[in-house]
Amino acid sequence: MDNVKIWDEVLKEASYKLNEQEINTWLKPLSIAELRGDIVTISVPNRFYKTWVEDKYLTLIKNIFNITLSIEADIELVIKNQTKKKNNNIQASSPTYHININNHNSNINKQYTFDTFVVGGSNQFSHAACMAVGEGFFHTYNPLFIYGGVGLGKTHLMHAVGNKLIQSYPKLKILYISSENFTNEMIYSLKTKSMDDFRGKYRSIDVLLFDDVQFLAGKERSTEEFFYTFNSLYDSQKQIIITCDKTPNEIPTMEDRLKSRFAWGLIADIQAPSNEEKTAILMKRAELMNLELSEEVALFIAENLKSDNIRELIGALIRLSAFASFHNEELSIELAKRSLDKFLIKKDRALNPEVIIDTVTSFFNIKPTELKSKKRTKSISYPRQICMYILREKLNISLQEVGEYFGGRDHATVLHSIKNIENKIKTDNELKELVNVIYKKLYS
Repeated sequence: MDNVKIWDEVLKEASYKLNEQEINTWLKPLSIAELRGDIVTISVPNRFYKTWVEDKYLTLIKNIFNITLSIEADIELVIKNQTKKKNNNIQASSPTYHININNHNSNINKQYTFDTFVVGGSNQFSHAACMAVGEGFFHTYNPLFIYGGVGLGKTHLMHAVGNKLIQSYPKLKILYISSENFTNEMIYSLKTKSMDDFRGKYRSIDVLLFDDVQFLAGKERSTEEFFYTFNSLYDSQKQIIITCDKTPNEIPTMEDRLKSRFAWGLIADIQAPSNEEKTAILMKRAELMNLELSEEVALFIAENLKSDNIRELIGALIRLSAFASFHNEELSIELAKRSLDKFLIKKDRALNPEVIIDTVTSFFNIKPTELKSKKRTKSISYPRQICMYILREKLNISLQEVGEYFGGRDHATVLHSIKNIENKIKTDNELKELVNVIYKKLYS
């Protein structure tokens, strides 16, 4: 029986244990490169396949050889076209890299896991994509590009993927790096003339977690090195996860060729959390800190803290805890008011139509006279509709009164504008967040 027929027999036996998709994806691309006695050399397409098959299917393959084919197999997996040349003293020369990546120096923060991440409407899409990668679906979302504002959980999710992979696939080479550290390492390698080591480190890993890619913009040499690193990993079917504070097309001075590559995979966003999500985050963190925090106090902080940044939210909880410990008091709304006074929205500011109009126009960087004009361009009509909605929502004035503040617009026009925002805000998280930011500015 030749090697092809033997492997066909292995696939046939494996089909009783595995589903068709697993067979087609992971075992069919393999082949027997050499069979000498009980030593079986199996060729795999690349390093990723080698790691995956070793972790998931090697025991099954050995059992098939042992039980079905009566071969007490000692199996060696080799990457295709890199099989060791036997009986040949001439060895292909290749660079030797002295940088070894394993689970001990992958830079993964063990505290950032999926278990400690609070999932809600603002982040569930990105969370689901990261969970899929963490469970081993590497080709589905590659590269995975996550964008959102500062402190919303992008880095947490990235580390959570790393922790999940380390737990499930300990042989994978995983590396987390920020763009700043990547640049610093590259500069050091240039100075010490060790660029081969630098390139070898980043192009020999299985999963790259690259944080804050926007800071590469304008750094020509760093961008170039990352571009070739990206290409090398992608071509080798290695997983890449990138975070940014903007969509790829919004990154200023970033090369178009790199922007286009970011769009090859999945682009997922994280929005600012709702008050309910912020409350859940506070309750979860209080549990980890062994604090007795009531939901009432957590909700008060969530609703009244000026910032939606989760790091600042946690910082407020730490400050409240320290204040309570210092004064020997329980965590209460009253204590939160005292300890977080500088960080809370001031709701004693008297609201009137002029304040609301000034706040909205300032936010959109337009003039109040433009809102009251007859201009219908989107850059004016959209802020106008939002302003009408907020006037009605916050001051509960009549539709006719609202219209008077906008050049005497009639009842039907005002009602249409308000209803339009009311309906959109139910499903558009971005609009909902925008209105919440304006609300905060009204009281700041």
